[in-house]
Amino acid sequence: MNPPTDTEPKRHDESRTLTWAHGQATLQRLGAMLAPVVFRAAGHVDFSPMQVAPWADEPGSAALPGILRRLRGEWPCVPFGRTDLPRGLPAGWQAKTPPDAWGHGFGSHHEWQWLPADDPFSLGLGISYPGGQPVHRLTRWVHAVPDAPALRISLQIEVHEPCVLPVALHPTLRLDAGRVELQVEHTGPGLSYPVPAEEGLSRLRPDAVFASLRAVPMADGDALDLSRYPLRFDTEELLQLQGVNAPVELDYIDQRWTLRLDWDRTLLPDLMLWVSHRGRSAAPWNGRHWALGVEPVNGPFDLGRVATPPAGHAAAQHAGIALHPDVPLTLHYRLQARPNA
Repeated sequence: MNPPTDTEPKRHDESRTLTWAHGQATLQRLGAMLAPVVFRAAGHVDFSPMQVAPWADEPGSAALPGILRRLRGEWPCVPFGRTDLPRGLPAGWQAKTPPDAWGHGFGSHHEWQWLPADDPFSLGLGISYPGGQPVHRLTRWVHAVPDAPALRISLQIEVHEPCVLPVALHPTLRLDAGRVELQVEHTGPGLSYPVPAEEGLSRLRPDAVFASLRAVPMADGDALDLSRYPLRFDTEELLQLQGVNAPVELDYIDQRWTLRLDWDRTLLPDLMLWVSHRGRSAAPWNGRHWALGVEPVNGPFDLGRVATPPAGHAAAQHAGIALHPDVPLTLHYRLQARPNA
């Protein structure tokens, strides 16, 4: 089921850009999505690691759901997850009905409002949610670090009532810039999606448990290295790594840069990976979307709004973040780049 579309007319001041000695970062009102981001260092080519979907200005893009219309970069998902129940979930998964039809949350589909900033190195956006759901308001700040190729980001979540909600951040990174190696340390297991992420296309064995990204079980009995890109074939995959215990790094080998993502892992203990390797052929994807979602999450994959895993399933460990109206929750995280010799 497709979510409703935001039909509000286009307004002025749709995006703003931070410029500092070590880069540029553009934040848009729609979905509060952050991209493009360019990091700079003397003696190195500029580094632009954030994905920007290619269809934003194509005919027909205005009719797409808000989250797809100008899909790009990094944005917050509250509450996180799909709103359609996938077919064929394994026995023991219990279906439930989400309170709204906005996949990845109302804020992912709608325009936020600019907030006054105290300094030239900051951009802020806020959005109030409609009634009938527990989320009241999200506030997002992006701060350029004046003396480094880095961004500090915060997300404040306010709710109307005590609740537990699946929450995720959604950095999506380029895979069209040469060789990329993903480095993730985790103490818990890796889990493949409980059903094929894209029916008829995905290659991973559903509902599998694995120890290393370098050997993820495939449906044909082989194993796939999902720590190094590009892959040897195009596909769409979803998987989750539990108990991430260090910042995640992506080495862009041919670009000679490394991107580091750090966040509060006590609140978002796992990492969901969305491998979008030119697999989707339907519009607007058209076999050209080439990106890696590296998504800190508290919840069972992107299923927390539509299904509950069996009690013994590893994905049942984290149902979401406990939120209370008396105490707004603030998540802090950081994107930092470093040039390599």
